[in-house]
Amino acid sequence: MLQPPRGYLTLAWLGLVANALVLPLMLAVILLEPTWQTAHIAVGAGAVLPTAAVGIVACIALLKWRAWGQILAIVALSMGLAVGLPYGIVRLVLLTEGRGVTAVVSGLLWAATTAALVYWCRPCIRRYLI
Repeated sequence: MLQPPRGYLTLAWLGLVANALVLPLMLAVILLEPTWQTAHIAVGAGAVLPTAAVGIVACIALLKWRAWGQILAIVALSMGLAVGLPYGIVRLVLLTEGRGVTAVVSGLLWAATTAALVYWCRPCIRRYLI
């Protein structure tokens, strides 16, 4: 039997846990930061919630060795970048307090999401799942 590509199971489990944790973290951010509460509700309901839902389904599909899980993972990670990049930039520009922490956390999240996107786009994943 063919061995899975290196990091396959680790990233699939990590993605499942991360996407599951996004939901309570989103609720905590909405409740704990009253300054941008309306913006957080709008971004959370309109973008973060669908992204996390697609990510959870993608990770479950990848753990069940479904080929379409790779496509969903690519879609979820792309949605995450499409939401995270502009949100992080706007937050950096408009808020002065915590700007350093925001810059570091945003940069790390962008880099990790991009690296995961590159990983799941590799052709060897598709060859393995088919």
